Amino acid sequence: MELRHLRTVEAVARHRSLTKAGEELFLTQSAVSQQIRRLEAELGVDVFHRTSRRVELTAEGRVILGYAQRALAEVDRLQDELEQITGLLTGELRIGGLYPTGQYDLFTMLADFRAAHPGVAIHMTEGTQDDTFAALRGDELDCAFIAHDPDAIGDEFQAELVFQDELVVALPADHALAGKRAVSFEDVASTDLVAYRENSAMRLRLERKMAARGLQPRNAFICTEMAAVRALASSGLGVAVIPRSVAEQPGPPIELRPFGPDALTWPVALVWRAARRQSPAGSAFLKVAIDYARRTPRPELRAA
Repeated sequence: MELRHLRTVEAVARHRSLTKAGEELFLTQSAVSQQIRRLEAELGVDVFHRTSRRVELTAEGRVILGYAQRALAEVDRLQDELEQITGLLTGELRIGGLYPTGQYDLFTMLADFRAAHPGVAIHMTEGTQDDTFAALRGDELDCAFIAHDPDAIGDEFQAELVFQDELVVALPADHALAGKRAVSFEDVASTDLVAYRENSAMRLRLERKMAARGLQPRNAFICTEMAAVRALASSGLGVAVIPRSVAEQPGPPIELRPFGPDALTWPVALVWRAARRQSPAGSAFLKVAIDYARRTPRPELRAA
């Protein structure tokens, strides 16, 4: 029995998929299957029930998984202590990404961390807010940048606000709403909207705010990329709701109006699972990222 066999069991049990476990471990599906078969042959029991759709732990497999998790945790602790003694950080850091992050320069921060700790491999993934929270719960991510209010995130997670942007309404110069100093949620509900993909954090934030007022948007055009959303609004295909930091970047001509009388904000928080024991690399990253956030100026919301 080797540690790699235990890591494979743990990954397959967590993903309930040979393919996904292989992707995480950089192994082919056949290599994952081979490792599981060798372990089963050595122990004389079946670890998993396999079907055409998924794999499930057997009763014996659940016992093996418990021992595997404890053994791997001890090995990881050993590595952590050795790294703390030597001051040399290695390993892998898995981060959930969210774009944009306003004036918080995520990529410069990552470059600074990488320069200080070149032995740490950084993997960034992007997904919906629900997918990212699920990955944090499953310890598939060490931390993530999420559009969420830190004070409303619950006891399961810890969070630090890294930036708060203002969401504004982008519209072509000849649009009827361009003559107003501020745009209300009722105004947005009365006109065509260039919306983001379903379950995106930006779309959910707007829809929840409008639903609280008994309103819903008229989603006339669906797009996934903010620069494209801005361009579509400029072309007259509808109004769009965009972070001010993105809307004010160079691009096709556009008129911007704040929400009024109530503002709509776009908070970006660094989030991690509260009960997770962070590796030295994870702890070092959180410190660098939070220190960087506290040095980042946060603009005041403009009055409508």
